[in-house]
Amino acid sequence: MKTVASPYKALRELAARDLTGCLTVHDPKVEGAGWCLYVGGQRLYYATSIAGQRERLANVLSRLQPGLEWPSLAEIESEPAWLREWWQRQSLPLAQLRQLVTCLSQEALIQAVAIPKAPIDFQRNVQPDPILITPPWPDLLTTVRQQVYGWQLLRGQGLSPLSRLYLDMGRVGAFCDFWEQIQDTPEYRQFWQRQTLAAWIQMLGRKRCIYECSSMVQVSPLELATRMRGLVGAGTLASLPFQQARVAVDPAPPPQPKPVIACIDDSKAVQRQVQMTLELEGYDILAITEPARALTTLVRRRPQVILMDINMPDIDGYELCRMLRQSRQLKDVPIVMLTGRDGLIDRLRAQLVGANSYLTKPFAPQQLTQAVQKLLSAPSADGISS
Repeated sequence: MKTVASPYKALRELAARDLTGCLTVHDPKVEGAGWCLYVGGQRLYYATSIAGQRERLANVLSRLQPGLEWPSLAEIESEPAWLREWWQRQSLPLAQLRQLVTCLSQEALIQAVAIPKAPIDFQRNVQPDPILITPPWPDLLTTVRQQVYGWQLLRGQGLSPLSRLYLDMGRVGAFCDFWEQIQDTPEYRQFWQRQTLAAWIQMLGRKRCIYECSSMVQVSPLELATRMRGLVGAGTLASLPFQQARVAVDPAPPPQPKPVIACIDDSKAVQRQVQMTLELEGYDILAITEPARALTTLVRRRPQVILMDINMPDIDGYELCRMLRQSRQLKDVPIVMLTGRDGLIDRLRAQLVGANSYLTKPFAPQQLTQAVQKLLSAPSADGISS
């Protein structure tokens, strides 16, 4: 029979009465989700999740032992039995198995006690098979109190490690606004730039849970959820229940190489606009802020299209364009001139040095996208377009 109570207080009561069995904590906000804690007095034998076992195991194990090979997680009937079978197959020291069991149990314990009140039930004399002894649960909690507090705060905002994050493509503009703001926020920049904007959108568009997203960007689920809560709170990202139908989960085909678009401009604002606009369309952006080194960089990684400012230090865009047209490796690469000049003489001069297209700043995202797509579909077209 389920009783609504504090999981932490329930653990303390079981310890005081020296009872052995399985305490099941049902997530009150997510149907079918919860946590199973196998206890014996103050001893925690093992702890696991009711739903999302594969996602949780893959995440925790990859962070604990990134260099080890793990057997398939496709079929998991019993986590302890799966771990013991893996340990025996690898012939690893028993101490290493106990360390893994302790870390896995501690992570599940954090999630269970982070729920203030939940439907709980207790089955006496139930133990995992095989029994895997871990330290007393009060000792495990002592070292992770800040993580418990962190998840308590996130749960108050509707987030858990099993929440599926989803980017509504109809609100991409809001995501881009957020992306643009954090480029000027040092404490966020390093985190978000570990993946390209396009990679984030692809990941969030597949409705993966926080455990899965955490594995992809190689940070802890708590850090990822903390970074994401602003987007969820603003409505840019949706937080979906774990059981909600997902998009196709069949293995994705091997990724095709992305067209490389080079942007030669010493303005960070222009580089940011180009990156946000074209990465959303599936292009790989090669940002070059030092025009004097552009030729070497472009030869090393030949782009499909080159975007180039006219007013730059050291060398202007006209001269650089002329040099590129004299390069054996780059002479056929389409070039788009980006400039604040909109006179007829400027356009004619750009055409004379070999530019294929001409965009006047400030330009709209769709203008940039259309210019690039037009040149990619007809890279050998003569003349200049705007």
